[in-house]
Amino acid sequence: MKNKIFLGAILSSFCALAFYMTSINHMKTQTLEIYGNSTAKVAQKSKMKEGTKQTRITSGESELGEAAISRNSNKNLAKAIVKARSNVQGSYQVSVKDLNNPKIFADLTNTSQDNLNAGNVLKLFVLLAYYKAVQDKSLNSATPYKVKSSDLSNGDKVLKADMSYSYTYLLDLMMRQQNDNAANIILNKIGKDKVNQTAKDFGAGKTEITENFGKDFSGKTSVADLVTIMKKLYQGKVLGTDIDNKILGQLANFPEKGLAKNINGTVYRIADKKQGVALVQENGKTYAMALVSEEGADLAKVGDAINDWMVKQK
Repeated sequence: MKNKIFLGAILSSFCALAFYMTSINHMKTQTLEIYGNSTAKVAQKSKMKEGTKQTRITSGESELGEAAISRNSNKNLAKAIVKARSNVQGSYQVSVKDLNNPKIFADLTNTSQDNLNAGNVLKLFVLLAYYKAVQDKSLNSATPYKVKSSDLSNGDKVLKADMSYSYTYLLDLMMRQQNDNAANIILNKIGKDKVNQTAKDFGAGKTEITENFGKDFSGKTSVADLVTIMKKLYQGKVLGTDIDNKILGQLANFPEKGLAKNINGTVYRIADKKQGVALVQENGKTYAMALVSEEGADLAKVGDAINDWMVKQK
């Protein structure tokens, strides 16, 4: 009888220890630092930046929604973004980088996904791949492209089947007139795999184009990829200063301004109604910002909040 009691005590102690160790391991998966509303839930670690700590942030007393922010993000900048993004729908990512002061940045998201569905903004990577193909001579830009009837859709009023057009003209149609058929001709001439590899070679490892343009989404990207490319273009580290400046010139003429709609400074951008990236130079400040959402957003409102905060910094 005594042996049974003794064995029961040992078993109870073992179960208690197991429960304690399980609880400790569970707590290690939580981020315990909370900002904003004191009633906010403890945040699970996000996959937005593997190996980096994230916290939850809300917009002051009235909670407009929570967002996970990456470690060392400027919390005041992040709060300004959270306050302005009350109308952003569904999954989203936002990133801002001061290109002259690496300590000033903010990365935030409401999803654990590394990348999100994207549309027109992916034409940035077609643009890069075109100039890369011309530079390495895998595409002869001097030879006109003869349009096939299979290249045309949606009642294109500019391009005609069996007519030849220069790549310079097709590129201009893609950027200035947001012509999807011109974008698809260049995309498919270079090849989706090569375009995607070019994106990765330049630091956009989460970007992939899987479909032709003309649908809501043509692939996936991340704000980190978009900001990285804009930063490298600004620094002349993509294809060299001359070509990078030429690419920025194309971006300066993109009709959809997105985040930079109300900004008066020098702006290089590409956007649609759901996502966008912009390189802004105003009042001595140079920074890159990007927003990717899957269901729609007032990009201009978010861009205004970011720009107001950035230009006020000394």
